[in-house]
Amino acid sequence: MVEKTQARQQVEQDRASRYRTVALHALASLSAGDRRAKTLHRLRTHLRRLQAYLELVGEEENASIMAHCVARFSRLRTLHVFGQYLDRLDAPGRDRRLVTQRIRVLESKLKKRQTYKKVERVLEHYALPPTPASSDWMHRRIIALRRIHAARLRELVAQSEARPRRKTLHTLRLMIKSVRYREEWALGAPYARPELVVWLKQTQTVLGEYEERAQFRKLATKLGLQSSRVIEQDWRLARQRARALPLNLHERIGALARGHLRLLPSRQSLSVNAG
Repeated sequence: MVEKTQARQQVEQDRASRYRTVALHALASLSAGDRRAKTLHRLRTHLRRLQAYLELVGEEENASIMAHCVARFSRLRTLHVFGQYLDRLDAPGRDRRLVTQRIRVLESKLKKRQTYKKVERVLEHYALPPTPASSDWMHRRIIALRRIHAARLRELVAQSEARPRRKTLHTLRLMIKSVRYREEWALGAPYARPELVVWLKQTQTVLGEYEERAQFRKLATKLGLQSSRVIEQDWRLARQRARALPLNLHERIGALARGHLRLLPSRQSLSVNAG
């Protein structure tokens, strides 16, 4: 029994260590001049995974520190995704150049402020907490959190139905994203809910598309982009889908802490990144 417990603990620690290593490599690449959007996305994704692990083991303060690290790169990530979106639109060259210029300015600021070095120090000191001694600690923690998450999501869905504004839907999206990253730590275990992770990703995608289109719309106006009219149309469609979503969530949230979920329809047309 002792050996089994130690083996499970080692698997969890190895996984967290692997995520930290990936994040550190991404930081080193970005600091050295890597400008690829996928490198920044890899960094933020692995920081979120480490944040979720810290939340699971009860290290809330350190989890908040990790969340702050993710937030340091949010504006740059938004600009990267906006640039990719404009490429898909085949937007005028002027529009794309203006966004690229803002990306370069922000990259320069991050380097000047030594943001990469600061996040590296956080990863070295806070990313790997001790694993709880109990062999089934994650099982018990995940089960307990599912009930808490279901209750909180019901509240947010009710608020979204009553007032489906961007801020309310954004709060719902952040909650869904947080639940998703925690649930991903259970994948591969007997108590895993892969269908739940799929559902969370699909829901996050719909809400995330609206939030990003709103950010794009604001940027397009600020920069005076020629693509503003198309962006406005896309924003309206994304808003319509996001506002309709809460009406379909009650039954699925009710199943969060029990049984299996019936999934949302596949949305292959959604291009927004749910990372």
